Amino acid sequence: MNTPITAGSKSYILWKKETEFNTAVVPDTHFGLDTNFSRNFSNDLKLRKGMAGSTTSGRDTQKILGGKTETTNSVEFDLNDPNFLEFVLGDKTTSTYSGTDIPPSITIANCLDNVTTDRDELFSGVVCNRCTIKGAEGEPITVSLDLMAADFNKDTALTANVAIVDQKPFTFANGTFELPNATAITNVVNSFEFTINNNWTMHYGPNNKPQYATPGERVYTMKLETKYVDDDLLDKALGSTGGISADGPTINASMELVLTRPNNDTLTLLTGGIAIGAHNLTAQLNNPVGESIDLSPKTVTIVESIA
Repeated sequence: MNTPITAGSKSYILWKKETEFNTAVVPDTHFGLDTNFSRNFSNDLKLRKGMAGSTTSGRDTQKILGGKTETTNSVEFDLNDPNFLEFVLGDKTTSTYSGTDIPPSITIANCLDNVTTDRDELFSGVVCNRCTIKGAEGEPITVSLDLMAADFNKDTALTANVAIVDQKPFTFANGTFELPNATAITNVVNSFEFTINNNWTMHYGPNNKPQYATPGERVYTMKLETKYVDDDLLDKALGSTGGISADGPTINASMELVLTRPNNDTLTLLTGGIAIGAHNLTAQLNNPVGESIDLSPKTVTIVESIA
């Protein structure tokens, strides 16, 4: 008797970097401690109508055409392996990930181990449109990826599973937040959310599947949720200690965020010039005053120190 399968115990996802866009390779790496995966496929149907015929109404659809196919994936995982940053930012140089002009594409396998016929969903020409890394008090660091795929195939033979990287996730505990670099943020940081948006565009030409992909402007954003201790962050947002500056907000030379895990491995996120775009305060009766900070950096590099 066939029964619904359970994600995780009867399914897994793997990825591998492609050497050429949309030339599929055999995925052989887990993203991290993978927790969620979703896939959306659309035919972008065109419902065509025309003037009434002898047996058809002008109000009803007379022909159905397939349009441009669109395939998107989302992946969520606990961050225990930073190698995914290669297809988000660009190839790693020694231990440093920095924003290259054209990050590489990857192939993804979504493997469903069914009771009877297995299903291996294979996505090639996959690019990362948006990546969010976040953490909060008492929690591991998590990653969510919004991905776009050029092609989608399936098979009944599953891509071979592999071992998960044998490392604990990075955590929020013992992290450091400095603005600018080497100057600790005095407010109590309760959580952060760092986003990389690559703004990819798929190009179809005379095809129903994407043939090429180009990245657009790269936009970095950082959001901090804090408890108010002193005026330093507000002063940086205003551009002065007395009120709104005619010159705009303070452009800090850098910001540094260091994440750790129990074996003392670190991930260090270092920005180029960075400014506070929004500073919001909330005060609720009998609760600490909170300050929510939105920052926009010009550039970002991420350095790993892995034992």
